[in-house]
Amino acid sequence: MLPQNFIATKPFPNFKWKWACLQCTEGINDPVVLLGVLFRMRKLESRGLRYSSPEFANELVELSNDIKDSIGVDLARRTGERNLIRNSGQYWRAVGLIATGDHSGKIQLTDFGRKVADHEISQTEFAAITVQTFKLPNPHIQSEHECNLWLKNGLILYPLRLILEICCSLHDMNQGFITTEELVKIIIPLSGCKAQLQDYVNFILKYRAGEISLIGWADCCTGANDFRIAREYLLFLSNYGYLQIVGTGTRLKEKYQLNEVILDEIKAIVAVKTSDESLLNAVNQIRTTEITSEFERKRVQSSRVARPNQSSFRRAVLKACKRCIITNVTMPEVLEAAHIKPFKYNGEDTIANGFAMRTDIHTLFDTGHLRIAVDGTVELSPRARMDYGATVPPRIVIPSFTNVEFLRWRWENYNGI
Repeated sequence: MLPQNFIATKPFPNFKWKWACLQCTEGINDPVVLLGVLFRMRKLESRGLRYSSPEFANELVELSNDIKDSIGVDLARRTGERNLIRNSGQYWRAVGLIATGDHSGKIQLTDFGRKVADHEISQTEFAAITVQTFKLPNPHIQSEHECNLWLKNGLILYPLRLILEICCSLHDMNQGFITTEELVKIIIPLSGCKAQLQDYVNFILKYRAGEISLIGWADCCTGANDFRIAREYLLFLSNYGYLQIVGTGTRLKEKYQLNEVILDEIKAIVAVKTSDESLLNAVNQIRTTEITSEFERKRVQSSRVARPNQSSFRRAVLKACKRCIITNVTMPEVLEAAHIKPFKYNGEDTIANGFAMRTDIHTLFDTGHLRIAVDGTVELSPRARMDYGATVPPRIVIPSFTNVEFLRWRWENYNGI
């Protein structure tokens, strides 16, 4: 254990945590952007098109229009030769979704990326696998020279897992959160010193109690965007439900609190230690457990309770629909109102944006295991197909009062909770 007077120093001059590029855009890590762009790449990949092509530009403009009322990331300007992937492709490469090392400029996904884009891997599984396997040094986002410096100093980190391990340990002391300041001033500097989990916890608690000042500690965010890039780790965990931003204040003082609803699942996910470099093997490994299923179920239940107008929305939708859109069940005791365009992304509480669904069907819909196209085609994920393939119809009739634009939005952009 490190002594209280320990001063963290850099193992080499430019030591830092990287994720994004120098021109990072925080909103890209939102699933609707990160995976929404991936879905569009998948549509164009087989045609041999380039990221600079007019077709990809049109897809980015459409996505930009779809998210302007909720996320506000302007992708429409990032087209042509100075396109989004040329300048920010590290977001997709870092998590194994698009190929690295190919300088042709052609749209090329990895096998893992294709399965995510085809909804064969759920959003919850994608996030859990990223937590378990994202590693520094990372040749997808760091130069060979940088990677060699890390390895020469004996440094291999799993930063997303580390952040959650620290939060879980702090939670056991009734302080289950970290701030952006603590990440950049304590956690990242200590990570270059091969600190142990208890060291991170001790120094964070001492800093909060005013017992240490951090004077003389290494500054690992010296570049213009280094702070924003480091913050990407917290935003990723927040976007995928592991952490929740609480309170208000500056970005430096932002507080990211462990999501207690899924605490057991978070602990189970970070406990899985994998040395396998294959992301597809990691998918198979995590599917041998019930971790992601419980993660999805608890998050869905929690999100429904948290919606402010859910009761009145349910009454309106059930009055208009009267039966489950998929199974035709009419018992109100088992019927719920499902948002087509999610509430999180400014989906409205109207019957035009709602389906009546049996409870289990609603869960499949919210987690991305059941999808409905604008023409009424119903698509199940491979996991859902095993249990529901014989009972879920291949096509349904869309009610006349449903806004099909909301269905298109969901089909094009959303992969579930």
